[in-house]
Amino acid sequence: MKKALVSVLTAGALALTALSAHAVEQIIDPKGKTVQEMRQPIPLSLARVHKVLGQKGVYLLDCNPDEIYQKSHLPGAIHANIEDWTKLLPEDKKNSFIILYCINRMCNVSFEASLVVIDKGYENVYVMPDGIQGWVSHGYEFEGTGRRDPGLASRNK
Repeated sequence: MKKALVSVLTAGALALTALSAHAVEQIIDPKGKTVQEMRQPIPLSLARVHKVLGQKGVYLLDCNPDEIYQKSHLPGAIHANIEDWTKLLPEDKKNSFIILYCINRMCNVSFEASLVVIDKGYENVYVMPDGIQGWVSHGYEFEGTGRRDPGLASRNK
């Protein structure tokens, strides 16, 4: 009886492990699933955003408060931290590429806003988790009134 119980428990554990591995695989590699099927945005690296910056059909939505947006934002970004911000979205839900960001990885406002964009039926929705702080700290060009000198880093050379 004890052997049979151990066999049943082992088989159950193996089945749960296989199920968990499959579930994790779907999260890590969605295998071509669309944003609508996943019901969540796709994260983009700073380099990837830099590569598509300024291309036709790419819309950047800055979800930061106005004082942060005024200080620094991605070139061409639209300030979206306003009332009725969804009116800023383009009409073309299929061919528009919406990239949302906030200040850094600690902020989840852009992620929450991206879920609203997905619920509105947009098919290409992305977030830039590193936010404007990551953008600026990696040396990418930005617009706004923020400091543009090299700061203390230049003194160490």
